[in-house]
Amino acid sequence: MKKRFLMQLLEAKKEYLTNKVVPELPVSGYRDYLTTGERLSFEKAYFARRKHATVLALSLLQKKEAEVVEGLEQVLWEICNEYSWSLPAHLPIEANHFRLDAPTWIDLFAAETGQMLAEIVKLFKKELSETLTFRIQSEIDRRLFVPFVTKTWPFESFENNWSAVVGSSIGMAALDILEKGVGLQVKILMKVDHCMASYLRSFGVDGACEEGVSYWAYGFGYYIYFAEKYQQVYDDDRYLVDDKVKKIAVFPNYVMIAETEAIPFSDYHPADLPSGLLSFCQKRFHVAIPEVRMINDLDFDPCYRFAPLLRNLLWSKRHIVNDQKEVLHYFEDVAWGVLQSTKENLVFAAKGGRNDESHNHLDIGHFVFGTKEDLFLTDLGAGEYTKDYFDEEKRYRLLVNSALGHSIPIIANNYQLPGAVSAEHTSFQSTRTGGVFKTELASTYPSQIGLLQMDRTLEVDRLKRQILLRDAFKFAKENQLVIENFITTNPVEVKGKTVCIVGAKEKCEMYFSEPVQLIKETYFDHYGQKNEATLIQATYELQREETIQIEIAIKSK
Repeated sequence: MKKRFLMQLLEAKKEYLTNKVVPELPVSGYRDYLTTGERLSFEKAYFARRKHATVLALSLLQKKEAEVVEGLEQVLWEICNEYSWSLPAHLPIEANHFRLDAPTWIDLFAAETGQMLAEIVKLFKKELSETLTFRIQSEIDRRLFVPFVTKTWPFESFENNWSAVVGSSIGMAALDILEKGVGLQVKILMKVDHCMASYLRSFGVDGACEEGVSYWAYGFGYYIYFAEKYQQVYDDDRYLVDDKVKKIAVFPNYVMIAETEAIPFSDYHPADLPSGLLSFCQKRFHVAIPEVRMINDLDFDPCYRFAPLLRNLLWSKRHIVNDQKEVLHYFEDVAWGVLQSTKENLVFAAKGGRNDESHNHLDIGHFVFGTKEDLFLTDLGAGEYTKDYFDEEKRYRLLVNSALGHSIPIIANNYQLPGAVSAEHTSFQSTRTGGVFKTELASTYPSQIGLLQMDRTLEVDRLKRQILLRDAFKFAKENQLVIENFITTNPVEVKGKTVCIVGAKEKCEMYFSEPVQLIKETYFDHYGQKNEATLIQATYELQREETIQIEIAIKSK
């Protein structure tokens, strides 16, 4: 189970020991973020340096070698020399300059860096020089511990991955290098406890992660890593016994489609889930998890975070799933309906929810439909993280976040609204041959367009492998234009009023009652790669009360 990972680790170690070069962090990365908002070039170098440290530390865990110790000490020293452990995108800025407190600013990655350094010191205190370990402990104290306890940070109350990742990372560092049960450690753990409570509040009783399964792995992963270490140090499992934690642990079982693919709502991006985290959830909570055949590859996380990579190595256990997956599940708190059938090779998911969610997209009433190999109607997931991506005034101009980038209608030339709007009366109920998803969307559009009611119904027939979409409108006046809008990344053909979305093995046909136009759009994915999507649009002129009906079916090519 570990063989492939250990071979990858060995090859990476050999490369570092041969080249003996620690990746540089270019000053241009700081400058470019201030001037253009571009992040990826600096972050590529930043994470290459974290990979360097992680590879050598995990290699030292396998075999104690003086050459590895020497290389590890050098990269750790360079990390201690960094201007800031936070990314430029998260640093405080005034008058287009980074503020004086930037070197001690705490973000996700500063906390992760401190956690990595502290755990490495804990693991290899005998091998590392006192000069280095003293420096590391001093830098963690200066950059993390003191700033954390001397002020209240906004992330402490964030009901998203930030409270879990930052709080857990600082908490793990405190458990590893501070004296148990006294002084500074106690102060830190009290604040971490608040962070953990904030994170758990981001979930309803259904255990669904509204940020998507990628952020489940991130936030919940760090929550679990801290909870397990806290139990080991204090013989106290307080963070593992909450019923909600068990519900959160089973979330991926409902939404994973394939090994690296899941229902792509919110800021999802395709990736393996951490094998160590999945194995822990199965062992501790006795819940169904996706299949674990082997440890994740070394490169499964482009950020090369030490905590999950170490625990993949220590915790991963083979888990083979032989049963055919049949899922029909409704997450009531986030209003997601999911239907998956291995037997019929069918995947469907739809969402209600709000438009002020963490990592929000304008996607209330949106749905995806396809097979394990192809989501014919899809969701673009997370885009490239830039300054504009997190600017609320500019965020929804980007296709991946916009209403246009989701399969929801444009009504009277108006898009769905951002902010504190939500679906009403959402439900997902099973039927003899599938399920019916219903939601009411009128309140998610501007009131001035006179939309009195809009009910979306998605009737899924698992056996026929089709959806019957019905959008029922009620307006204050006659002759309203509605554009039914759908999004795909597959090739599309139009024949009259029939659309054919072409997949690798099958096709998806959509039957409209009005002419269809295709609009090509480009977007940048989470990794900065330029991609193309196609909008499928049909325009309807509706009377005061009228229903649009569209049939969508998967067929053999």
